[in-house]
Amino acid sequence: MEEICRPCSREDLEEILEEIWTTLELKNEIPASGARIPTAAAGDKLEVLVSEGLVRQQDKDVILTDEGFRKAKEIIRSHRLAERLLHDVLDLQSEEMERSACRYEHMLGTEAADSVCILLGHPRTCPHGKAIPPGDCCEAGETTLRPLVVPLTELDSGETATVAYVGTRDNARLSYLTSLGVMTGRPVQLVQRHPSYIVKIDETTVAFDDAIAREIFVRPAHRKRQAAKGAGRRFRWRNGRG
Repeated sequence: MEEICRPCSREDLEEILEEIWTTLELKNEIPASGARIPTAAAGDKLEVLVSEGLVRQQDKDVILTDEGFRKAKEIIRSHRLAERLLHDVLDLQSEEMERSACRYEHMLGTEAADSVCILLGHPRTCPHGKAIPPGDCCEAGETTLRPLVVPLTELDSGETATVAYVGTRDNARLSYLTSLGVMTGRPVQLVQRHPSYIVKIDETTVAFDDAIAREIFVRPAHRKRQAAKGAGRRFRWRNGRG
């Protein structure tokens, strides 16, 4: 008898856990360990899910176990972070974004997902407006360290950084910024913040208004501690939202 391909069977289980999570969201319920949904949601993999300890069956329902909730949260988090990365950084349109995110969700481990999360500044929602389950890095990022990539508006006067990407869909604006030297990998220095953002690029100094400055994402030369700014903030679920 031919052995079942483990990666494929594992991805099948992850897809079902993802479906369970989104089913709970559609019912306006907060996904959690112990959440109950109809047995039909487990499809033909019910026995496998039970044997793996991901769900337990009770009457006509299946109930997420602690392990099932942890894995479901992990796969949802990876999928929605992948969507955010593909949408915000690579500017992929909805169909291709979704298709690619469905592949990447099975490839991103916790560490890789946290790296994407930090890179994007701990986004709260995916491009569709659905909540991204927070990770340990979100708590650390909010209360101790500034994210690796921030809008230009987050720099202090005199601070240096490297351009990470320009987050605009306006081709004319992108061309304009490119002509000024605002390109990925280019070092910049924020000279002043008010009344406009004065930026030094190589030997050239240019001024940006707030709207443009917010679309220029940079990687600061130094990650500063921000305990005072983020102290006391916590991520909590409220009706499926962070």
